[in-house]
Amino acid sequence: MASDDLERALRETLARAADPGHAVGRYDPAGRAIGKGRVIDRRRSIVGAALLVAATAAATAGVVQLNPDNQRYAGPAWVDEPPPEIVQSLPAIEPTTAVPVPNGTIGLDKMSATDVPVDLVVASQLRTTTGTAITLPQVGTVTQTHQATKGWLVVGVPPSGGSTLWYVASDGSSVQVLHAVDAVVLAPDGRRVAWRDSARLFSAIVDQGTLKDATQASAPAEGLPVSFVGHGVVMERGASGAERAGFDVWWPRRGTPYKPAWKASTSEIYGPLPDGRTVVGQVSAETGDRPCLALLDAVNALNVLKTACTLQLNASGLGTVSPDGHWLVADGGGRARLVDLRLVFEGKAGAADAGPELSDQAAWAGGSTLVHVSRDGDLMRVKAGREPKVEEVPVSGVGTNDRLLVVDPMLV
Repeated sequence: MASDDLERALRETLARAADPGHAVGRYDPAGRAIGKGRVIDRRRSIVGAALLVAATAAATAGVVQLNPDNQRYAGPAWVDEPPPEIVQSLPAIEPTTAVPVPNGTIGLDKMSATDVPVDLVVASQLRTTTGTAITLPQVGTVTQTHQATKGWLVVGVPPSGGSTLWYVASDGSSVQVLHAVDAVVLAPDGRRVAWRDSARLFSAIVDQGTLKDATQASAPAEGLPVSFVGHGVVMERGASGAERAGFDVWWPRRGTPYKPAWKASTSEIYGPLPDGRTVVGQVSAETGDRPCLALLDAVNALNVLKTACTLQLNASGLGTVSPDGHWLVADGGGRARLVDLRLVFEGKAGAADAGPELSDQAAWAGGSTLVHVSRDGDLMRVKAGREPKVEEVPVSGVGTNDRLLVVDPMLV
């Protein structure tokens, strides 16, 4: 019997049994019975839903307690609506094979820690400090490389354009993690990656070639990810028309829509401090044209915390901050300058010559040793100190047109 027929029959039966002195319109026992039934159903539904939510919350709490290292954000915005999981369809890639280095070319005696303390990429060949060379023909032009768990993360530009991300294992096999996207940037820990693909921004952990804990947000009309500060992604926008260039920080774990607040007064960002919320950069001076070195609060719209305006650094030059936040090496006056960040922001002199200007390839091999490629293509090593030691490190087997890159080691 249909629910409407059953309801109508119940009304008729109870109406006949009711007091005839009362009109149906004023007193309807069938309606009351049906209404009570509906109230009970609604209450049962509400109680059932509440129990389901409570059970889900308890299960989720148990998972968080059992897995304290998953670093899942537990803020209110993500409790009820976790970020979407990104599933990347990867093509089958024929793995490459590790190629032993011939004696006398890059043997252990030539690639020891005393000569080159980090791995290098020469053209399409990854050369390790252990004396192994891995050919990367399918990657294209390599632009970034970072040491990762049991291998390396390699960003390349294929002939068709865009940026791709590869995971290369220590045995020489490789897998393509990201197909061609607009831009890719690797975090200092060698585990996280951020990228822009058309109108979307993404951030994820890369675990031996697999993307995990991915988040995404709508990308601004302009701007690309260029570096990390803690769990934040530093974004840079180039000048376009009436809009000035500027920087901003996207925090994927906040779980809120990303609305950039470009800081045009920030002309450069060199790198983060270990606190995960402060970056070293340059801002426009209040008077005059010379910019000031600055500590910027990345959590609060890159607000200026401190400035040091006595240094002569390039207004928009290259630079990099040591992992412990003690040193900055940046271009200034046609040379690289070593800056003691613990002194300059106290108003003390703390800058010294650090050799030839930097290219975009530089990596800290420790808290006080920087290895970088000069603009002339020479591999340089800078040992930071009150009187920095600068020396050129010879690299064998580098052709005239071969691009030389420094691999970032896992120091954090």
